Amino acid sequence: MPDTPTSKEAVVLKLLAEGDTMLCLDARHQGVRVPPQHANNHALRLILNLNFPQPIEVTAQGVSANLSFGGRRYTCYIPMEAVWAAFNPDTMQGMMWPDSMPAEVKADFALRQQQEASPPQTAPPQQAPRAVAPARAPKSRGRLRPVTGVGKKSPDQDDEGPQPPRQRGHLRIIK
Repeated sequence: MPDTPTSKEAVVLKLLAEGDTMLCLDARHQGVRVPPQHANNHALRLILNLNFPQPIEVTAQGVSANLSFGGRRYTCYIPMEAVWAAFNPDTMQGMMWPDSMPAEVKADFALRQQQEASPPQTAPPQQAPRAVAPARAPKSRGRLRPVTGVGKKSPDQDDEGPQPPRQRGHLRIIK
């Protein structure tokens, strides 16, 4: 971010002025008010925008906002001490505060940096593969990918085979 602000409040306000802002916070921190199902999340991510219908208040002490969780409004308060990163999710421009990061996030971040820095190691071709405990797969972030051949039938598809039922959209037009 050019002209980088120094305080968390200034960073959040600058990002909000530009559009969507993602706050990364430790919801376990004292004083954080979020829905109970998120209260133990050390890496909770919330998206804020000044165009939300409910006002957002940003002070040096924290951020207050009425946010929607699963379609239900919840009055949230995030003390600035609980915020460990703020960025624009579209451009990935923002700031991290390592002093505010929970230990789990620091460890995960260090592990990722180590994995990116070390070259991939391959086993010799004559060695039999060893059984390894399955690693915990990272949570999918739902990325878009191109779909090719939509509407085309492959030669092995049968015209009279059962077709899955068409799913209806969840939105309706009300006049």
